[in-house]
Amino acid sequence: MAGLPWMRVDTNLPTHDKVLELVGVGARGKAAAFVYVCGLAYSVGHGTDGFVRRAALPFIHGTTGDVRLLVDARLWIPVDGGWAIANFGTRQVAAASSQALSDVRAEAGRKGAAKRWGDNDKPA
Repeated sequence: MAGLPWMRVDTNLPTHDKVLELVGVGARGKAAAFVYVCGLAYSVGHGTDGFVRRAALPFIHGTTGDVRLLVDARLWIPVDGGWAIANFGTRQVAAASSQALSDVRAEAGRKGAAKRWGDNDKPA
């Protein structure tokens, strides 16, 4: 299932304690912070609910060194086949919620179109 074309990024991201710990490492930490944001985008865009597949790492511009830093900063959690983004579900729309929202909007659109165009079929 395709995910959303947008994601939520908290405005306190640059000053969050885990991100500060990460960028405190220096250039390597800043690079890993970028991989974290790209991982969020990957997960939201592909509807994986916070799961980043090992095979996706090159496509989010990550290295195993970045992953070590993200795990050490407690931003990613190692799981079978990849990593889970910590607290993903509390900050992003989950795939099931995204699909439900899409279904509600589609139904509302169908009803609106039926009302608008259905009324035009009546004689004046």
